[in-house]
Amino acid sequence: MSKLAMPTEDGVRRLAIEHPEWVPVLEAATVVAAEVEPQGGEFAGASVLRKLSSGGSQRWVPNLRILVSYGLLEKSGESTRGGRRAYYRMPDRAGVVKALERWRSVQAAPTRRSLRFVGAGASSEEPADAGRRAGDLPYAPRSWR
Repeated sequence: MSKLAMPTEDGVRRLAIEHPEWVPVLEAATVVAAEVEPQGGEFAGASVLRKLSSGGSQRWVPNLRILVSYGLLEKSGESTRGGRRAYYRMPDRAGVVKALERWRSVQAAPTRRSLRFVGAGASSEEPADAGRRAGDLPYAPRSWR
């Protein structure tokens, strides 16, 4: 197996880092995609919002374009009902589920990092003791006028 991240996994990771509030929306979309997979795999964005609200979320999401921009969903055809209803398809649902599971496991695992500090010389002596002398340094902000 290659050590390079798959595009789906990369998309999920980027979404979770850049827009963590969208991860529950993506999870709801995976559930809806799994439900409609036997009927062809197309689902309306409104069905994702219904699934999200049935899970207890009060969040309103105007559309799923951000999931399309990360490559996790693809729009299926033109919008209907005067541009108010869009249909989507999840091309790699299994990959999205796997990437979400991996992301959750990484987030749940505690990470301990030791603090590393390398000091050279006597940094508490003149002239390198700016931290100790910070209160003595003159500072006058510019006038706002």
